[in-house]
Amino acid sequence: MSLLGDVIRLSPGLREEIRADPSTAYDRVTSFGGPERLELDWEWKLFAPLFVAAGFRVNPFRSGALFPDEETAFGAWGDARSLDPHQVAEAAALLEQTPFATLAPRLRDALVERDAVRVDYDYESPTYGQPLPLERIVTPVFSNERVESYRIQLADRYDDLTNFYSAAARHGECTIFWAA
Repeated sequence: MSLLGDVIRLSPGLREEIRADPSTAYDRVTSFGGPERLELDWEWKLFAPLFVAAGFRVNPFRSGALFPDEETAFGAWGDARSLDPHQVAEAAALLEQTPFATLAPRLRDALVERDAVRVDYDYESPTYGQPLPLERIVTPVFSNERVESYRIQLADRYDDLTNFYSAAARHGECTIFWAA
């Protein structure tokens, strides 16, 4: 299952306007482009656990309130999230103060977390969609070369993410993250 991540930045007023009509929220936020939208593709799935491991108090992908609300949140597993301007400012400060090189040693663990098979995806199985017992969990192994390749790819995207959140913080904006 491939889930691509996107994040937008917008004013608190516009966010509340979009939130007020949950039936159109997804269409509205996915229409953003240009500097107000950062398409992260698969990278968010590695950044999110790296930020947890580094102790980020505000994780750009896992913190914040469900969006548009708890009953109608869209995105991967109903997990679209919005950060308020003060949370955006804190996330921006954490990103600016934390060089990617300090996160990189945890990359192998983030790759394993992302790619470990913990759910039964066999359509024919009577336990389809359920967590696998420990003995059936498949844990991937990554060569040093493959980890290094990911590190190189993520370093540039980290700069993009840092710049995006810094701009949002400077403008007193909110963010909305979703994966689809």
